[in-house]
Amino acid sequence: MGPTWAFGQETAVHALRLIGSGLFDEYPGLRIVLGHMGEGLPYSMWRIDNRNAWVETTPGYPAKRAIADYFNENFYLTTSGNFRTQTLIDAMMEISSDRILFSTDWPFENVDHAANWFDSASISERDLHKIGRQNAIELFQLEDVLGVSSEKLSLVK
Repeated sequence: MGPTWAFGQETAVHALRLIGSGLFDEYPGLRIVLGHMGEGLPYSMWRIDNRNAWVETTPGYPAKRAIADYFNENFYLTTSGNFRTQTLIDAMMEISSDRILFSTDWPFENVDHAANWFDSASISERDLHKIGRQNAIELFQLEDVLGVSSEKLSLVK
């Protein structure tokens, strides 16, 4: 199952280990980008924190806050390899459209499949713009790197 299952699950476990390690308490400005709509993590956040909240033992990891707090503050997701609008909407509801980036996952997925899906996704124009370009411009500070204003970057097609 390699790329379709194992890679995603291993990446999700690694992300949880980073969160639990206390890394983001020490480096709160650190940002990590997860592919494939977050490797399934957006759909497990409630369960992880709910379980940790009612068990009587203290969690055996150094992180000081709820796992979802770190996930929502320190992670971005890409659409790579997961071109399903329902999944995108679920991710938007968990982490917000401010933390999702359009991506294709080439060469494992076809670029035209990703683009056609995204162009017809049933989300607002504002969210299409943020996910399709603005979030990447801000996260990767492309205005600074390219020496171009956000307005000019928005005109680039």
